[in-house]
Order: sequence, then C-alpha cells, then structure tokens
Amino acid sequence: MMPGRHLRYAMIVSSIMIASCPVAALAQTQDASTRAAYDVAMKCFVADGVARGNNRDIGDSVKAAAFEKKSRESFDTAMKLGDQLGFVGSRVNEDFGMTEAAELPKFVKSKSYLFTTLLVCQSAGLAP
Repeated sequence: MMPGRHLRYAMIVSSIMIASCPVAALAQTQDASTRAAYDVAMKCFVADGVARGNNRDIGDSVKAAAFEKKSRESFDTAMKLGDQLGFVGSRVNEDFGMTEAAELPKFVKSKSYLFTTLLVCQSAGLAP
C-alpha cells in the first residue's frame, strides 16, 4: 500500500464516523424525548383515574366523565409511545402497574401533588 493511501483511508473513516455521530445523537435525543412523554402519559393515566374517582365521589359526573376520557387517552398515548420505544405489551402493562404503585399513594396523600400533576397532564393535552 502506498503511504498516502492509509491517510486517505483514515480520513474517510473519520469523516463517516463524524457524520454519523449527529444522527446517533439525534436518535438518542428522540428516544429520550419519547421516553419522557411515555412516562408522563403513564403518570397522567393514574392521575386522571384518581381525579375521576374524586369527582365521582362528590357527585360531579360531568367532570368524572371528562377525566375518564382523558385517562383512556393517556393509556392509548402510552401504548403508542411504548410501541415507538420497542416495548412489548407485557412491558407496557408492567410499567403501568409500577407507575400506579408508585404514584397512587402520593396522589391520595397529597392533593397538591395530584393538582400539580394534573396541570402537567393538562399542558400535555392529557387532562381536561
């Protein structure tokens, strides 16, 4: 091999690696964004369910129905995002269970935590 050929080969390989890095970084950023949205949808599913029950308990069937609808939308959103992340159905169901186990006691204990979470959900279009 000629001496200059190694250098050209190294430069070509380096160029390809450098050019592919932004693509990989973009993919990682998109995955992180999708994962964050997935986690929010999971949390909103639980929060909307609690708000539905609270409104039902005080006799406000209109608000209860609105939260029920958003709870279903949150569920559907989480399922679609889970699919984009490559999660199988059993993984998504397990995540729903873990989110409920972690968040439900907090929502019951702290109305302000529930309210703050519902504001986040509302900004994401996942709460009335």
